[in-house]
Amino acid sequence: MRLPILMYHKIDRLPPPPGARYHRNYVLPEQFDAQLAALKRWGYETISFADWLAYRRGEGTLPRWPIILTFDDGYRSTYEVAWPLLKRHGATATVFLVSDLIGKTNAWDAEEIQEPLLDAAAIAALRAGRIEFGSHTRTHPALTALPPQRALVELRDSRAALQQLLGEPVRVLCYPYGKQNPAVRALAREAGYEAAVIARRRLNSRTTDPLRLTRLRIDTSTRVPALRWTLWQLRWLWWT
Repeated sequence: MRLPILMYHKIDRLPPPPGARYHRNYVLPEQFDAQLAALKRWGYETISFADWLAYRRGEGTLPRWPIILTFDDGYRSTYEVAWPLLKRHGATATVFLVSDLIGKTNAWDAEEIQEPLLDAAAIAALRAGRIEFGSHTRTHPALTALPPQRALVELRDSRAALQQLLGEPVRVLCYPYGKQNPAVRALAREAGYEAAVIARRRLNSRTTDPLRLTRLRIDTSTRVPALRWTLWQLRWLWWT
């Protein structure tokens, strides 16, 4: 089994607004729509991290070509723009929430344009629509820059708050900025996470460290032919 995980941030109807610092975080709806259609055409089926974890424990099966779609930060556009497209293509996804900022804005990056994040009502609607949620910590700090006890609080408190909000276990973590090391991974395990994701151009297998699951970044420059080539190339590399 070879598992690609795709990393998105914002699916937005308009190009990046003037003053936006991270233009690559934006993907237009028509791009996302084309990518979802292509993935289905190529035989991929979206799964959740819960599905993958069950498979890894020997408690379930996966489709022949599984894939996980992820959205970092929990922007409201995930509900308003991305979700209708996911439903159109029969796809699911996982959204990583910054628990202290639900219903607020991306305050962790004060110099970036402030955009609305998902509120509790939108989260409930997405959850009812088979969208999975994970933690992006309490306030989105670089965990490697924090004293261990503060990092553990970020991890534990976020998981506890999200579990209370969702009424179900939160198993998966997204390290803010992708910052992690052996000490941070040990804290994530101590906080109760079963899996966590980083950004790296690799596919995953049953033997991949579950606290270092790799993701392929999708941004405004990603075109369908390039995505197909990347997925084919990385799968071929497993056999060389």
